[in-house]
Amino acid sequence: MFQESIYVKLSVNSAAIDRMKKALEKNLPPKGMISILTVTEKQFGEIENLLGEFTTDIVNSDARYIEL
Repeated sequence: MFQESIYVKLSVNSAAIDRMKKALEKNLPPKGMISILTVTEKQFGEIENLLGEFTTDIVNSDARYIEL
């Protein structure tokens, strides 16, 4: 089971990713878990975002009087 919070670290190359993994291994929490997913730039570019209908109660208007 994964925790709801996700942290992102951008790396310029695989050497930087290896250094980050070693740093995480040194600071691994005794009772925690760290999962690492490496995504290439091409894979990231193929992300599809599916959106439903978005509604909000915020009124964006420049009128001086708005009746809700």
